[in-house]
Amino acid sequence: MSEIDPKILELAKRDYGENCELVMRTEWSYSFKCGETSYCRISRFMAEIGFEVSASDIRRRWPAMDERERLDFASNFHVKKDWTDNDTEILEVMMQDGSDIIWSSCALAILRHPDQKRAVEFLIERIEHCKESEYSPLNYMQALGLIGDQRAVSVIRPYYDEYLKAMEAEAATGVPEDIFFGPIPYHAFLAVAGDLFKITRSEEYEQAVRRYFDHPNEQVRWWAEHALDVKGPTTQKRNEEYARTGRFP
Repeated sequence: MSEIDPKILELAKRDYGENCELVMRTEWSYSFKCGETSYCRISRFMAEIGFEVSASDIRRRWPAMDERERLDFASNFHVKKDWTDNDTEILEVMMQDGSDIIWSSCALAILRHPDQKRAVEFLIERIEHCKESEYSPLNYMQALGLIGDQRAVSVIRPYYDEYLKAMEAEAATGVPEDIFFGPIPYHAFLAVAGDLFKITRSEEYEQAVRRYFDHPNEQVRWWAEHALDVKGPTTQKRNEEYARTGRFP
């Protein structure tokens, strides 16, 4: 697995550290081992200048692609720097025939659809569907937060209220050992509150996030700063660590 364009390997080492070693290459991406237990992936759409695929080719192949193949394509396609009418056609193929696993992996690409009304309605519909399927809607909410459409508030707010209630458990039980998958939804709550703040600019959501800027857990502090796009002490510390080592602590 050593055959790779030196420029692409250089890109991986610049972004993820000198220890990057190619371990897998697919039609759409390169995967690297960057340490004992850390891995990273770079999309060919980002790494290779001029790398393109035609909408007619994707339209022909899409029905026969299994979900793993579709996910590999969608999760790498969405990082394209330049957007064309051909890319919009590809996006339409995916939007018309997919699943939440596929759509959530490229939620930010949906924002690039020229018909913004269609994009917003699609994302809102997916969030409403997630209530029934129990699939995480966070990526859809992130996209709606970036587009800033007020129609999204009514579908996001119930999740905010649910997560806010769950956050109250910390006062009784303390900070759990597992803040990623434990009983208190730190990441989900802070992400959703941040999305609502981006849409409404309401002090309610801003203050709900800021109260975690001084949380005893560093990861929670970072999530809070990230939710409001604030380069606070924790973010600065991590950026300095990344500049020094090529990876986040």
